[in-house]
Amino acid sequence: MSEMAGLRIDVEAAKALVHWKSRFADEVATQARRIAAESGQPLVRLAHYRQAAQFAVRALSAAILDGGPSSDDQAA
Repeated sequence: MSEMAGLRIDVEAAKALVHWKSRFADEVATQARRIAAESGQPLVRLAHYRQAAQFAVRALSAAILDGGPSSDDQAA
């Protein structure tokens, strides 16, 4: 871990990471509630979050590949 102490992160990269983490968490929570509601269950369970996370991973991957506000393409 000491070798990481001197590591610096570009501001745009940090912003992108925060955005992606937030987007993933929001997507998982939203989808888990939807899945639970569609199955008629009043309680959101771990299985709902797991299923939602699989969807969110695909959605986040597509969003990252598409670029967006924190895309390296904008710097070029």
